[in-house]
Amino acid sequence: KLLNTEMAAPYKNKYREITLALEKGEMLPEAFIFAIQSMCEPVPQGREVVDAWNAMLCGWQQDRFTLLDELKKDYNIYLLSNTNQIHLDYVMRELKEVYQIDNFEDRFFDQCFYSHKMNAWKPEKEIYKQVEATIGLERSEFIFIDDNSNNVIGAKELGWQAYLHPTNTDLRLTLNNAGIGI
Repeated sequence: KLLNTEMAAPYKNKYREITLALEKGEMLPEAFIFAIQSMCEPVPQGREVVDAWNAMLCGWQQDRFTLLDELKKDYNIYLLSNTNQIHLDYVMRELKEVYQIDNFEDRFFDQCFYSHKMNAWKPEKEIYKQVEATIGLERSEFIFIDDNSNNVIGAKELGWQAYLHPTNTDLRLTLNNAGIGI
């Protein structure tokens, strides 16, 4: 309700602009909150903006944690996420409070790459190139799985093996399609 999706075109464009700036690390969370407040009438409290912004996060499927534990035994696993500090703080807090996972990044991944810390955003080529430079694999050695077709296309354009994982489908099927059996 606060972040009304049926807003007038000028506000919709401004919303996209500030959202992208936040997710690319070009805007601090405080500036994002202020920008959203300036678009709303009546003006919400900062906490209301944060709560509305985090409401889009869908929660976790418990079996994914087990799957990640299994994968980590045999594979190097990296996370590449378009996100922002507001969402990241919320997710880390929820993982700790709800699932008793306080070492999410180290437990499940060899390294995490977050768009707002890299000043780049999927599907821009720059973010994939930064990952390549950090990890040091050949492009053809990357197996990339994402739920956004544009991100998959972006990775494929650089020579990565990339697979679309439709939301709410069995990740094991996508992994099998990528040649990763568990």
